[in-house]
Amino acid sequence: MKTLETYGWDEERAAAWSAEASTGHVPARVIADHGHRFKIAAPEEHFAQLTGSAMHKSTSNDMPKIGDWVAVELKDNEPAIIHAVLPRKSEVVRGHVGRQIDKQVIAANVDLAFIVQPLDHDFSPERLERYIFQLASQHISVIILLNKADQAHDAAEKAAQLKDLAAEIRIISALHDTDLSQIEQFITPGKTAVIMGSSGAGKSTLTNRLLGADVQATAPIREKDSKGRHTTVHRELFVLPGGGMIIDTPGIRELQLWGDAEDLEHLFPEIITAIRACHYPHCAHVTEDRCQIKSGLADGTIDPNRYRIYQSFKGELDALESKREFIAERRDERTKESAKRRLQRRRSREQYRPTLDD
Repeated sequence: MKTLETYGWDEERAAAWSAEASTGHVPARVIADHGHRFKIAAPEEHFAQLTGSAMHKSTSNDMPKIGDWVAVELKDNEPAIIHAVLPRKSEVVRGHVGRQIDKQVIAANVDLAFIVQPLDHDFSPERLERYIFQLASQHISVIILLNKADQAHDAAEKAAQLKDLAAEIRIISALHDTDLSQIEQFITPGKTAVIMGSSGAGKSTLTNRLLGADVQATAPIREKDSKGRHTTVHRELFVLPGGGMIIDTPGIRELQLWGDAEDLEHLFPEIITAIRACHYPHCAHVTEDRCQIKSGLADGTIDPNRYRIYQSFKGELDALESKREFIAERRDERTKESAKRRLQRRRSREQYRPTLDD
């Protein structure tokens, strides 16, 4: 029998719930996200929808996400009503650049992440660095699963390329391995894991194997470039037979960074340490004397490929910050212009307002 604890409810959550205790609502976890329609576990499963006011007032990131804990009103023979999203312990995010620059929340209240990376043409250490950067800032543990070992002859060599990454690495075949204990050992009861990776990496195959049933659709990939189709079209949380939960996500091929340049310290500690030890505070790390980056590249203590990725990430994050500042300045200017126009209209009305003597 499933309980709230099955879905990760604990003493910390219970203490935070005290503010909602008098409302008559009950706690529930979002286990499927279909846009404006949700499936929740309270712990019985129900379909749910937001209140009308919340639907209109909430921003995209305020809306319930897979893994969120919510306060709901249960109704007989009707969808449950979600009244509030409880504070999140963690968020899996990526950058979203549209009319407004903002983060996109993919999942909430996640403890660890499995990044499935295929050992074929789609192998990309830089993409793994991107995933780790986004997850490290939320204190989410990362395990890299190098998948399709049955099709690769250079698995050990590719794993060696990742030795400096801040993550544990496992070589697997999601399709053929009969023993998945090296993965299951990380997902203890009450813990939530998210499975991430590009399309065709084997995420849905792994999900099905862990669950012992074909609950997620799978599809073959194109042999010429190892690219797959999106078979997972929405996010869903599943409880494993041995306890713990997994969230399967649609494939993410391009992961836009979200965060600040200061967050790079989690991912590139050796580079940040060297930068702080440079003789000049604003060292460009090109021609300056006593530059610790140059020394590290020369003596091998700094990997040139990792430094290249660091420079790429820092440039991307600096550009993101500049865009955010530009948008904030434009918004401030529009606010000032709007206030100025309101003042002018008020003064105009006051100037031509008829007096009692008239």
